[in-house]
Amino acid sequence: MRTAISKNLFSSYQVGSLKEDVNILQYAYDTLFFGTANSANVRALKSILRCYELVSGLKNNYAKSQFGCLGKSEGWCRDAAHFLNCSQLGIPFSYLGIPVGSNPKSWSVWQPIINKFETKLASWKHTCLSMGGRITIINSVLTALPIYLLSFYRIPKKVVHKIVSIQRNFLWGGDNETTKIPWVKWDTVCLSKIRGGLGIKDLNKFNQALLGKWGWQLANNQHQLWARTLLSKYGGWHALLYGRSSADISPWWKDLKSVFEQQHHNSLTSNLR
Repeated sequence: MRTAISKNLFSSYQVGSLKEDVNILQYAYDTLFFGTANSANVRALKSILRCYELVSGLKNNYAKSQFGCLGKSEGWCRDAAHFLNCSQLGIPFSYLGIPVGSNPKSWSVWQPIINKFETKLASWKHTCLSMGGRITIINSVLTALPIYLLSFYRIPKKVVHKIVSIQRNFLWGGDNETTKIPWVKWDTVCLSKIRGGLGIKDLNKFNQALLGKWGWQLANNQHQLWARTLLSKYGGWHALLYGRSSADISPWWKDLKSVFEQQHHNSLTSNLR
């Protein structure tokens, strides 16, 4: 890839006002190529993949490979995918469990998480567990199932209400047909045990804490590609607090910015008190 770029055989995709070059990303066994949508890049990409096969002695799995592009006609994308001997990538799609191209506020994005909660916290399971066991199960499920999605997207209020309803019903021993009386307010249940609660995580605060780590990571990893990309596209960590909102920013950055502005406002309010 580096040779192809240095010899101007492959043109990288340039992100943002600083024109940050993005051409290849790799995670475990997955490789993603990014470039300008033109025929020269498609031919160069096929040559790169073939050279890899010849040098390594391995075979690319084209049955699992996909090609997608923006700004070109569907016919052009279909022909390019056929030339590369792979299927055409539809948008939206899912990568590493994150829906890409979908509205993060859409119910369909969160429906799989809700389904898993309903399965893991099934009403019949509470009959075999003590109160302490139910609390442990709720916290372990909350920590394990949605943490990846919660660390990337701001959870909509309607989804919070649905998940809290499932948790509350499981905690107090209700089922699909009957609802037991919740003897303690949910806000109190979510307090730490030292403060008189049961130590169950507050879903909203948990989500905000996970999203808050983005600012820290941006400020301390400014030389990494993902941080340089966000700097070029949106202005980096400084723009989370002081940058202006515009119509062309992504819903993800808009939600992240609103979380930081809210945390900053709460911090100032606490200091004034």
